[in-house]
Amino acid sequence: MENKPLIIFVFSAEGSQTSTRYAGFARRLQKAGGLKNSDVLTVALENLLFTVSEDGSADVVDMSSGRSMSEAALIYMKSRWGFPEEASALANYLLHRGIPFMDTSALGSVMSKIATTMRLWGSGVAVPFTLYVRRHDRMVTALRSYEHQLGERFILKDAKGAKGKLNFFVTYDEALVVLEQNPDVQFVAQRFIENDGDYRVGVYVGKSAFVIVRKGSGDTHLNNTSAGGTATYMPVNELSAKYRALAENASRAVDLQVSGVDIIVDRVTGKPYILEVNQGSQIVTGAYTDENMIAFANALEGAVRGRYVRKRAQPTRMIGRRSIAKLKDLGAVKVFAKIDTGAYSSTLHAKNIHTAVNEDGERVLRFDVVPSAQLETKDGKIQTVETKDFFVQRVRSSNGVTEERFSIKTRMTLESRIFSAVLTLSDRSEMGYPLLIGRRLIRSRFIVNVELNEDNSSEWNY
Repeated sequence: MENKPLIIFVFSAEGSQTSTRYAGFARRLQKAGGLKNSDVLTVALENLLFTVSEDGSADVVDMSSGRSMSEAALIYMKSRWGFPEEASALANYLLHRGIPFMDTSALGSVMSKIATTMRLWGSGVAVPFTLYVRRHDRMVTALRSYEHQLGERFILKDAKGAKGKLNFFVTYDEALVVLEQNPDVQFVAQRFIENDGDYRVGVYVGKSAFVIVRKGSGDTHLNNTSAGGTATYMPVNELSAKYRALAENASRAVDLQVSGVDIIVDRVTGKPYILEVNQGSQIVTGAYTDENMIAFANALEGAVRGRYVRKRAQPTRMIGRRSIAKLKDLGAVKVFAKIDTGAYSSTLHAKNIHTAVNEDGERVLRFDVVPSAQLETKDGKIQTVETKDFFVQRVRSSNGVTEERFSIKTRMTLESRIFSAVLTLSDRSEMGYPLLIGRRLIRSRFIVNVELNEDNSSEWNY
């Protein structure tokens, strides 16, 4: 029997099979003659189990039906306003799995620990094994099911907590007591990372600018100074470039330009993990405030200077309203490009855009560069590209809608100049040009003269 595509309708809380605020919504659509060629499932955000594994995989499973959200051909979040954190976590999971969903506004800016974790996972940033489900009875079941991944003792912490509050190092039985004593608190469970302390990195205006090393007192599992831990100031250039890049990637993954990033290193394996990414954390309070405030103020002043000062490493050149680019690392030897000074970012036409895990267990982005009359590949065939150098950024489209898109860094050749370019990926099948070049790439490189291409219009006739 041929499998039908699965359409999943998402509501905040579980309801009856006949209520239009739950399963009755899809039933009415079916009764009216719709969805005949699809399987239909209704799920509740409160029943979704979120897991992020240390091998780079993740899943979201409806604990009522046992179905994974990865099975869906399309997901419609009909009702989500009651639980925006869970909706944001689900939306970010779907975005990075390449599963169509509505509405993309669910991606939101809500930054509970589970939504943050899903964004970190989607950007390939390592986190300890994590699980979350909103309902406590479901959490009890999940903790038992994943006790091997969590370990005999694990972390159970408030999904919205800060400064180590409601953060427990527990066994399974102790976790049951915590859940019973805090019925109105949603908890995240994580594997405990054996460590010799952690790093709090202040990432200001996208760059690592302030570092302290925190060590616990021994009376608790926490390294936080608010929990009795000690802090030692570290000049930022003494922190390894690897850890600085990790902190900056984490900050960018959750869309923060000012953040406090907590890095913990596994004492046994030496592998670093991200524990937290906090918005503007403890700049004028906490440990070493004088050094921290100076670092933050310098970052702000640098951003102001950058607003008015544009360095030009090479003289600017003239470019027309369209040009031909080469993206050799992507297998594209000739790409017709539209120059658009009204757009900030640049976008390349791509298909089958999705994240995956490679043979080394690393999170990668894969996409297809498709040849056409306007895009010539090196062998005339579809080029399937895999890269670890990717991230997600918000882009406002020409119709005013803001959405999140995958972005990559690659080399571009344009008007005989070779430089590093950041390109967002999108399906531009309906557009006249497979490559749009915005002012971020134009600035300090080219001056646009819209009349430049008019004398050779036949070359652009396609």
